[in-house]
Amino acid sequence: MTNDRLARRRTLTGVLMLPLFFLIALPGLFLGILHSPTPHEVMVAVIGAGPQAQAVANQLTAHAHGFEIRTISDADSGRTAVRDREVRGAYDPTTGDLYVASAGGAQATQAARALFAAVAQASGATLHVRDVVALPDADRLGTSTLYIGVGAIVGGFLSGLIVAMVAPGLRTRTQFFAVAAMSVVIAGIETCYGWVVFDIFPGNAGAGAATLAGIALVAGSVTLAGVRLIGPAMVMVSLLVLVLAGVTASGLAVQLDMAPALYSWLHEVLPTARGLSALRSVCYFDSEGTRSDLVVMAVWLVASVIVLTATRKRAGTPGIAAFAEVEVDEAVVAGVASVSV
Repeated sequence: MTNDRLARRRTLTGVLMLPLFFLIALPGLFLGILHSPTPHEVMVAVIGAGPQAQAVANQLTAHAHGFEIRTISDADSGRTAVRDREVRGAYDPTTGDLYVASAGGAQATQAARALFAAVAQASGATLHVRDVVALPDADRLGTSTLYIGVGAIVGGFLSGLIVAMVAPGLRTRTQFFAVAAMSVVIAGIETCYGWVVFDIFPGNAGAGAATLAGIALVAGSVTLAGVRLIGPAMVMVSLLVLVLAGVTASGLAVQLDMAPALYSWLHEVLPTARGLSALRSVCYFDSEGTRSDLVVMAVWLVASVIVLTATRKRAGTPGIAAFAEVEVDEAVVAGVASVSV
């Protein structure tokens, strides 16, 4: 069997394995985080320096499993801590005021409300919920950032794959700039959805567009570098690491302090998870708290450029060119159709 025929067969096998891959990886990752979210070290605070606040804090520390309890001196500090996402809720037992930020995540906010509702009821107080960072009227569920972010991730992944397929012989610099140009186009499309159509970028469309472009660029550059390094197998690696794991570990679908520890670990290292987290900060928190997210994304981008530079002599190897050489026959069509279903 010739090398070209062997390359075609390997690529065809990879296409036909995609349905099995999605059957196992997609439900496994999503069910793991979406099934029964439960508090895991959810940070909340009791406002006050007196004996009443300390007694509430001590009682919660002893009985509120899944929560981390701290005390904050005054209401202004409590509101600031909630706004900065240091705590999910800050409760003042003297007034019954509970400060939350619903834009930080529905499940964690609800968990904090339920906890302090029980505290207020036990003490005979009336709970007053003060939402210091509410979701905009145009995005009451807080899911818009997730979906336009997924569009940027998938678009970036496909841009890197397309460049590897269509132009495997181009210079490394040209390939990278092609992916960068496609990332800008992807960001423009997603920003049109988010700003013009659905109005989820009030006053900060530029920052949102830049974040979306960064997400697409990282996904595309990493995919392109991976194809250079390991060939067609990078399709499944990108789908698993950048798309499926990145989305579930972002904290947008379910907050990380309401999910198993695995997702928090993935969030620390995955660039697309960090990109989606940065996008939420841009949309709802005036870009506060994005520094660590951008650092992780930058590390992955630099690493992909290093790999592209180190493997530039392999740009025309059969393993990469095999993408474009696969004949469109009935088996390939059947495989792609099964993925679409």
